[in-house]
Amino acid sequence: MIRQERNYGLDLLRMVCMFLIVNLHVLSPGGAMARVQGNEGTYYACWFLETCAYCAVDCYGILSGYVGITSKHRPARLLELWLNVFFYSAGITLIYWITAPQLLMEDSLWKAIFPVSWGTYWYFSAYAGLFIVMPYLNKLVNALNEKERKRMALGMFLLFCVSTALPKVNQSDFLSLVGGYSFVWLVVLYLFGACIRTCSFRRWKKYQYLTAYLALTAFSWAFKIVVENHTRKIYGEPKFGRMFTGYTTPTIFLAAVCLFLIFENVKIRSGALRKVIMTASPLAFSVYIIHTHPMVWENLIKGISKKHAFDAWWAALLAVLGISICIYISCSMIDFIRKKIFDICGVRKITERICTLK
Repeated sequence: MIRQERNYGLDLLRMVCMFLIVNLHVLSPGGAMARVQGNEGTYYACWFLETCAYCAVDCYGILSGYVGITSKHRPARLLELWLNVFFYSAGITLIYWITAPQLLMEDSLWKAIFPVSWGTYWYFSAYAGLFIVMPYLNKLVNALNEKERKRMALGMFLLFCVSTALPKVNQSDFLSLVGGYSFVWLVVLYLFGACIRTCSFRRWKKYQYLTAYLALTAFSWAFKIVVENHTRKIYGEPKFGRMFTGYTTPTIFLAAVCLFLIFENVKIRSGALRKVIMTASPLAFSVYIIHTHPMVWENLIKGISKKHAFDAWWAALLAVLGISICIYISCSMIDFIRKKIFDICGVRKITERICTLK
């Protein structure tokens, strides 16, 4: 049996996407994107960075399908992930309970103990549901020939991205996509990723995909700015600008596909860089778990960059990127210790034994 070579480009993509997700959180909940009269340049620049980062969540979902369609389905993997999430949901809450109990919320205990059913982390809750149906989604994709897979991918794009764009203006969510924060959208992304892995259609070079990614991002950003500025004059408030800005919008989704295809063909030949990627990539998911923990979110992330809304646009962007780098590295260092603890305790072996008991 020929051993398939590891695609380090996709490991690197996982890290890049998580960094972009951190940027999303530093920009919007962080406060840097507040529109300050007389300093609109910073607002526009921050929104451009936000638009560039929007496709990161879609990339994560596509990556799940790309990898999952050819991987063995291991129930122990979900249990191991749950233990990872529980380690932080309960652990961080315990730290706050000891050091600052006055900051705890009414549902803090339930969110700590039941991170999936209480929706502590929307992505993990949706992913847990996705994980259960993965084998059946794989059977669906594998039962189709390549032509049928391409038709399915096109049909899903038209149904879930294109047809939902205009109704979104009127706050209509007729397919219950919840703006992409849902199990349904993760299933769609998984199927897209599986189709990308099993279909041959790549005809562009990396720079062409990069150009397309930038063009799609620029269009989404320009549409928002122009439309909202125009409607502000007419209605006194911005309207309709988010038609092409969101996880499920056609331009952001296509930007995610382009970004994914860029990294799919990135070749990492440096042995040292491969080791760094191999060490850092598995920690990326916990960067999300740590910095979006409800207590961390409410007390540290919200408002973390609001003072930079008054800075010059270039200074604000540098500040946002700097804060995001600090968050990413800090969370990765914390999870590196957690991973060592899990390795010493043999958590992976224990979960495998539990899930293979008859």
